[in-house]
Amino acid sequence: MQTIKGFVSKYHTLSSTSLKEFEDLFTEKHYKKNDVLYRNGETSSKLFIMLEGVARSIVIDKNGKERTRTIFKAPAIFSSLVSSMYAGPSVEFNCLTEATIFEGSLSRFIELTERRHDVSILYTKFLEEAFVYMQEKATILSTLDATKRYLHLKKQIPDIEKLIQLNHIASYLSITSIQLSRIRKKVYSK
Repeated sequence: MQTIKGFVSKYHTLSSTSLKEFEDLFTEKHYKKNDVLYRNGETSSKLFIMLEGVARSIVIDKNGKERTRTIFKAPAIFSSLVSSMYAGPSVEFNCLTEATIFEGSLSRFIELTERRHDVSILYTKFLEEAFVYMQEKATILSTLDATKRYLHLKKQIPDIEKLIQLNHIASYLSITSIQLSRIRKKVYSK
């Protein structure tokens, strides 16, 4: 299994002191499939580093229907920044598979960035990756048809259908489960 040190090193090299302080922020937890990290509407204050597993963030539309906003496949880092920063409601986060997740306080992490320049750079790298991901997703949703969105997801996570339920994939792609079935039939019949 990957370690926090291995995860962090893909973004930025921390001094041994900074790495120790960063690691001390987190507690390792193990989750089962369908376990909820945060419920929709709760105030979030945690930072998650997932080293094994798949999770998702969910928004609830005005009709009460769940929509998968983001799929996180380990290794991944995520948090409800808006909820943490403004003490507002969080989106829901839940595990789609068994997962090993290190949980820490986002506010303590921010405090560490103020004391340690190398940790501040690490935080910037995390935010840059999140920004690029959100821009890419917006572009994909607005420019690609459903089949191309599905193929793009398969390129990112080739074994996605072995990991999570098809209805979660359909929701993430902003299509119905029936549309996804038709797309998969067309793609795999070639």
